[in-house]
Amino acid sequence: MANAGVVNATGDAAPDTWRRLVAHMLRSYATPDTPLPDAPPPTALYRAMVRLSRPGTP
Repeated sequence: MANAGVVNATGDAAPDTWRRLVAHMLRSYATPDTPLPDAPPPTALYRAMVRLSRPGTP
């Protein structure tokens, strides 16, 4: 459900953001110092937030 929320919220603005969430989830079971994927660029996150603020956005 968390991943579905991330995919829905970021959509096409930052489509690979789900990878970071999954990496965080997997890291909770992994050994220390397991690297995470890079965070999406600020512009992609901004586009995702704008997308969510539009009425009728799924």
